[in-house]
Amino acid sequence: MSYSFPAEKFSIARDALMLPHPDGQHVALEKALIECRVGLHRMNRSKLDSTTRSQIFKLEGFMDSTGFSEADGDSAWTVRLKGLSDAERSEIFRLVDELANFFAGQEA
Repeated sequence: MSYSFPAEKFSIARDALMLPHPDGQHVALEKALIECRVGLHRMNRSKLDSTTRSQIFKLEGFMDSTGFSEADGDSAWTVRLKGLSDAERSEIFRLVDELANFFAGQEA
């Protein structure tokens, strides 16, 4: 199975998280998580090891905006991302970095 597409998308996501964003960190997070979502779309996860599946599950938890409402013109997802703690943002950075490394390593 080729992981070149998720490797590319997670690399873009990692880059987005490392660059300062003039519109705020939540915009960088949103861009990164969109890339992750696209990279994971239609992926057969049954062939992944349990650690990688667990990391994806945790990352997808940050993508879930259930229970959040639109406010001040922001989408529910943006409201969710703006409300993340420093620890949650650090966890997203760590997960994106580790998954980017994993998918890139599968292509080597």
